Amino acid sequence: MIDLTFIREQLDKAFARIKILDNSIDVEKIKKDLLSYYTEKFSKLEESFEFDFIDLFSGAGGLSVGLEQEGFRPIIAVDKDKSALTTYRFNRPWMSEENVIHEDIRDLVDCYQFPHVPVIVGGPPCQGFSVVNQHKKENDERNELYKFYVHAVSQAQPELFLMENVEGILQLYEHIKEDFEKVGFIVCRPLILSPKDFGFPQSRRRAFILGINMKHENITESLFEVFKATIEEAATGIKYTLWDAICDLPALKAKTLKNATYSESAEWGYSFAGMTSSSTEYTQLINQGLPGEVPLLNHRSKYNNERDIQIYSLLKPGEKSDAKSIQEINPYKNRADMFKDKFDKLVANEPCKTITAHMYYDCNMYIHPYQARGLTPREAARVQGFPDDYLFLGSPNEWYRQIGNAVSPLMARVLARGLKKVLKEIEENEANN
Repeated sequence: MIDLTFIREQLDKAFARIKILDNSIDVEKIKKDLLSYYTEKFSKLEESFEFDFIDLFSGAGGLSVGLEQEGFRPIIAVDKDKSALTTYRFNRPWMSEENVIHEDIRDLVDCYQFPHVPVIVGGPPCQGFSVVNQHKKENDERNELYKFYVHAVSQAQPELFLMENVEGILQLYEHIKEDFEKVGFIVCRPLILSPKDFGFPQSRRRAFILGINMKHENITESLFEVFKATIEEAATGIKYTLWDAICDLPALKAKTLKNATYSESAEWGYSFAGMTSSSTEYTQLINQGLPGEVPLLNHRSKYNNERDIQIYSLLKPGEKSDAKSIQEINPYKNRADMFKDKFDKLVANEPCKTITAHMYYDCNMYIHPYQARGLTPREAARVQGFPDDYLFLGSPNEWYRQIGNAVSPLMARVLARGLKKVLKEIEENEANN
C-alpha cells in the first residue's frame, strides 16, 4: 500500500523551510505539481519484482535503486542516519515505517530477527578504512561493524550476500572470510570495480564481496564465475564524462548570502524548481522508465565567500591548490604539502573524481568546470547515477552526505544483473536435483 500521507507530510515540511528571495518561481504551483507527479508515479507502481532483499547500512538507497531497476524489491532497510532513511522511504512509500528501521544495527542484535530473503546487500561504514582518512585510529570501532552484517546474514540465511566497501576493508578479508564461514557462507574472491570501467562518469574504486550459502557448496565456483562474467560483460571503458552527466542542468552562481541555508533564488538555484525535460543519452540511462517530464530537484549552490569565488574563477579545469594563478590569495599556500587538493577544478571531458561525503563541509574539491561554484547536490547525484526524480531530504548539507556515502546506482544495476543470474542458476540447479 502506498503511503501518500507520508509523501505529503515530507513535502510540506521541506517547502515550509524555503524562502524564495526574488519571487522567481510559484512555490505553491510547484508543490502541487510535485505532489501530483509522485501520486501518479507511485499509484502506477507495478509489482514486477522477482526477488526480495534486505539493505543493511542502506543510507539514502544507492544500492537499492540499482537492484530495484533490475527487478529486486527491498523489504527491509536499516540505517542510523535519520535524514538518509527519510530520503529512502520517501522514494519508496510502499515500504512501511516498521520496515525502514532507524537504528544503529548494533542495537538490533538482541531484539530483532531478520527474516529469510534471497539476498542481503549493504556497505558497513567505511571511514575507518578509507585511504582519504588522514586521521585513522588503529582500532577504529567502525572496522568491526561488518560483524553485525555477519549477524544479520546468519539470521536471514539468504542464498547470497553482497558487501560493498572501500578497498581498505580487504585488510580484514581473511577475518571476514572466517566470520562468514562460521555462519554457513562461502566468501568469494573480492572484485575491485569502478563506474568509469563500465562507461559511467565517475572514478570510484570499491571492493565488492559476494558470499554464497554453503548449501550450494558443490557449485560455488561456477556461481561466482557466472557473477563475475556477467559483470565483466558490462564493462565498456570510458563512455560518459562529467559534462555528459551535468551539461543540461541550469547554470547557477555561488550563493553569496551568509547564514541563509534555506534562501533560494534564480541565481543560486532551488530545492524544487518545477518540471523539466531532458533527452540526453545520459539522462535516458539514469531515468530508466521515467516519463519525459520529471522534477528538477536539489539543484542549488552552496555559500562561498568572495575569496573562494575568485579562486574558483582563476583556476583552469584540472588545476589544484598549487596553481600559480591563485597563490596570492590561496589561504593554504603555506601548507601546500597537506592541502594540494584543497581546491580542485574538475575537467569536463573526463569522468569525475569520486563523489564523497566531504561535500557536506565544502565543495572546494569539486569545482564546476565552467561556473565559479562547487557542484550542486543534483550534479553530484547525476554523477553517481541517481534518477532525476529521486528526492533527497534533510538539510542541503545532508543531501551531499547522503549522495557521497551512496553506492553508485549505475554500478549497483550492473551488480544486480550478476546477482539475478546467480539466483537463476541456483533455481535451475535445484530444479534439476
